[in-house]
Amino acid sequence: MSNVLQVLAAVFVLFFLPGYTFINMLFPKRGELDLEYDQLYRIGLGMGMSIVIAILTGYVLGYLALFYAIYIWLALLNLTILFFIVGFVRGGYPTIRRWLGLEKEDRHDKLILLEDLLRVRKEKIKKLGELERLIRINPKSKSRSKWEEERKKVLGEIRDIDDRIEKLKGVLDEI
Repeated sequence: MSNVLQVLAAVFVLFFLPGYTFINMLFPKRGELDLEYDQLYRIGLGMGMSIVIAILTGYVLGYLALFYAIYIWLALLNLTILFFIVGFVRGGYPTIRRWLGLEKEDRHDKLILLEDLLRVRKEKIKKLGELERLIRINPKSKSRSKWEEERKKVLGEIRDIDDRIEKLKGVLDEI
């Protein structure tokens, strides 16, 4: 069992982690690589860059006559930590930044929040349309009062989202 875990850890460190953190260091903001498939590009490029980083690390360690497993592990993990720190300082890893409470200072995170709010607003408007359609189609239904109450609730949620969007619109002017 421990051999399986060692192999999985080695594959993860060798073929993914250094390259992924390197790509996040170079392109820290979401949407820099692609607007729609950004995370997919990060994973793909990260896997390719991990292989390149591992080869270059092995070459340097071989040149220094330190080509042993422990030195390879240490070098790759230290490079990964270095890439992560630089990427974090440059504004990458927005989820971790939110957990640490740094999103208020980062306008890119505000843009992401604005995008999320617009998406949620669109979903709420779609739900509102469905409720209004149900009310219009079934005027004498027993569920009409439930639908109208839910409609009022959704309208209130849309108003709250609109207020939050208005507060974030200033971010667009900063860019």
